[in-house]
Amino acid sequence: MSNRTKIAAVLALACSIQACGGWYLRGEGPNKFPFETAYVNSANAPKVSTAVRTALVNRGVRVTAQRTEAEVVVELSSENFDRGVLSVDPRTGKVREIELGLQAYFSVHSGDGKLLVPVELVNWQLDYVFDEGSLLGTVEQAQTVRHDLAEMAATSLMMRLQAVHLPAAE
Repeated sequence: MSNRTKIAAVLALACSIQACGGWYLRGEGPNKFPFETAYVNSANAPKVSTAVRTALVNRGVRVTAQRTEAEVVVELSSENFDRGVLSVDPRTGKVREIELGLQAYFSVHSGDGKLLVPVELVNWQLDYVFDEGSLLGTVEQAQTVRHDLAEMAATSLMMRLQAVHLPAAE
């Protein structure tokens, strides 16, 4: 293949990539939310609600302190982390891998109370290796995994919020 052919191929590839306007680095894309203000109401979902507030702010949405100031109200409830054993060491019978799960419910209403998204379940699991020799590190690792699960749930909810259609103003 000649140099001209190689240059032409690279140039064609660069032009075709540039034509794909839908690809952005994480956090760099245009704001696709159909709203600018949101209120997050949390009933027993502290980790997920904190992650949702942070995710909204990071995406350019103003999170209000008053429900009446918001275009949408995100309701979060029943945050539940559970823990299960995935594997056991065959020689010692001690736990080797643990799975942490998160279940939380959410719904979305418009500022005037119209239901936009009925109650839905967010469900995520992550696993990690349990080291009985490093109990302190394992407890910190479990806290980190819980934080990561809450952020994953918030990211999932952000994708769901992008599809919300606000009712037309009367």
